[in-house]
Amino acid sequence: MGGELGFHRTFCTRFRSRNRSPEIFTGGRRFVAAVTDTLTPTPAGERPDIEHEFQSDSLVRMLISRISRLEYVVAAVIGAFLLALVVIEPNILEAPFENARTILFTLGGTALAAIGFVAMLSLRVPALVRIVVLVVPFVIVNWWLLSPYFVDNVVDEEFSTSISAQLASPDQVTADPGAPVTPEPVGEQATSEPGVESAADEVVEAPADPAPADASQPAADAPAAEAPAAETVEALPAAPTGPVLLGAGQFVGLAGHDGVGDAGIFQNPDGSFTLRFENFDIENGPDLEVYLVPGANQVSLADGSIHLGALKGNIGDQNYELPPGTELPPGEYTALVWCEAFSVEFVGATIVV
Repeated sequence: MGGELGFHRTFCTRFRSRNRSPEIFTGGRRFVAAVTDTLTPTPAGERPDIEHEFQSDSLVRMLISRISRLEYVVAAVIGAFLLALVVIEPNILEAPFENARTILFTLGGTALAAIGFVAMLSLRVPALVRIVVLVVPFVIVNWWLLSPYFVDNVVDEEFSTSISAQLASPDQVTADPGAPVTPEPVGEQATSEPGVESAADEVVEAPADPAPADASQPAADAPAAEAPAAETVEALPAAPTGPVLLGAGQFVGLAGHDGVGDAGIFQNPDGSFTLRFENFDIENGPDLEVYLVPGANQVSLADGSIHLGALKGNIGDQNYELPPGTELPPGEYTALVWCEAFSVEFVGATIVV
């Protein structure tokens, strides 16, 4: 009986040693440890830090193991593409950190994408769905942000005059050379106009009516009366028949952006105003708007700023009509190109009206 029992014990020992792998023993120990920890209360003031670290490490490994090869390939392609864009246009690296809003947008968007990705991994969302959910918004947002660095919007709007022409010869553009000249009486001659006409008649009719020698004195005095009348005739400037330049300035880059060009404010014959850009060439950007801001060298939207609409192009001549009824008191103004998306200035030109 004892020998038989010893045989069975030896056989079982050999069987266990041949068929049990280290993983089975490890799994068994972990299972026993988990059950023991569950049934055994943890003393107050003690924390099972080792088990927590083990569980966190296991969760991270589990999530990483669920990432498919296709996702790795897509991530590598996007990373290589962005690296190539940075090599071509290094200014891209400055865009996400221009101000607090751009930093918040960059970090917030990255954190939101990471949380969504982890959630989809935990819920075992298919890999293709994860790619579509993350990549499509990423491509749309980055195209909106980065495409202006590589795409120029060129415009060429006509205008009846130009800033340079009116600065070069203001007299020729503020008055019509072919307009009739209107005489204007000056001083006391304005009230004695009939007398002037009678004096002129005497000068014309004197040779036809011979007069005695003692009557020649009035005839001699006639030219003296005619001379002041001639001096009182002056040419009034005719009303302008086209836009008149009130003031002009040159664009300068702001907040690290580059830009050149001229800006001028014109008053049209109907009393309205036009802001015109000429020789305009600036760095492109997303969501650019045009404002006329009271004051010189303005870099933000102050009270009284006039919104003139979206920037028509980052290159070329262009016109912006001020709203009907706008009044522009004499003073200094800034033509400001402003990025609405990130509340940052691009270029500005000070104009003195």
